[in-house]
Amino acid sequence: MFNACIAGFTLLCFVLGLLLSHPQTPVNMNVMFPKLSGESAYSLMALLGANIIAHNFYTHSSFVQVQRSSVVTLGSLFHDHLFTILFIFTGIFLVNYILLSSAADESSATMVMNFQDAMELMHQIFTNPAAPIVLLVILLFSSHIISLTCLVSSDVISENFFGIELPLSAHRLLPKGFAMILSIYCAKVAGPGGIYQSLIMCPVIQAMVLPSSFIPILRVSSSRLWMGRYRVSLYVEILAFLAFLLALFTNIIFAAEILFGDSTWTNNLKGDTGSPVVLPYSVVVLISCASIAFTLFLSVIPLKSASNEA
Repeated sequence: MFNACIAGFTLLCFVLGLLLSHPQTPVNMNVMFPKLSGESAYSLMALLGANIIAHNFYTHSSFVQVQRSSVVTLGSLFHDHLFTILFIFTGIFLVNYILLSSAADESSATMVMNFQDAMELMHQIFTNPAAPIVLLVILLFSSHIISLTCLVSSDVISENFFGIELPLSAHRLLPKGFAMILSIYCAKVAGPGGIYQSLIMCPVIQAMVLPSSFIPILRVSSSRLWMGRYRVSLYVEILAFLAFLLALFTNIIFAAEILFGDSTWTNNLKGDTGSPVVLPYSVVVLISCASIAFTLFLSVIPLKSASNEA
């Protein structure tokens, strides 16, 4: 119930931020979603990584295993997962899509390179002075959620994946130290705009590793040996598989555009436009190709649980 309240409050803040902003320009309603092309692949990857965070599924699973009660009905579990995952992710995606569409219609020829450009664009879109306050509350609240999620996720990953038990102070200091080093590096390499570029690049990298994170979830949730009567139905399994194919197809389009495309964001990554580059082009290509290869490897090689079930 507490997790549902947190998720509902977060969604309420996003919706209030949209309602208070009242964009002057109408949202482009010609298509339901942006057309997937070389130019839009970068934006789609950023949206995908910003709205669907893979480790949250595993963190939620860890909470359920630790805090599960003796009497839990299948219907209550279904409603909890449906509200937490479907409505929250869908609502946040729609709000982000509407705001991005309004920004694109308002200033189609403006290149946003730093925080100053982003603030000027926000002032052009937001007509109500209360909207920045709501966004500030969202940022403050989300920072606490990210800090808590990072603390719990690092504990779960280090203990269950690497078999290492670290003290609580290490879980608190290591992510903050890594974030400080990354911020200092971006500011030194690309100046004030480097931190802004890193905030855009991080969701893109998150979207790169998303397809490989789908496979263990699909394997375990569809395994009768592990899940028993809580095994997902055939229809849910098909929908999850289609979502996996969509994420994988987006990553393939993104990798193809990086290697062979000539779009604006590709030239920015290559450094052809003269703007400073935070992450080298070769590193982005390596991460993208390695993620796709690792995804194909996991899809071919069954997990140990699937082998035992067979």
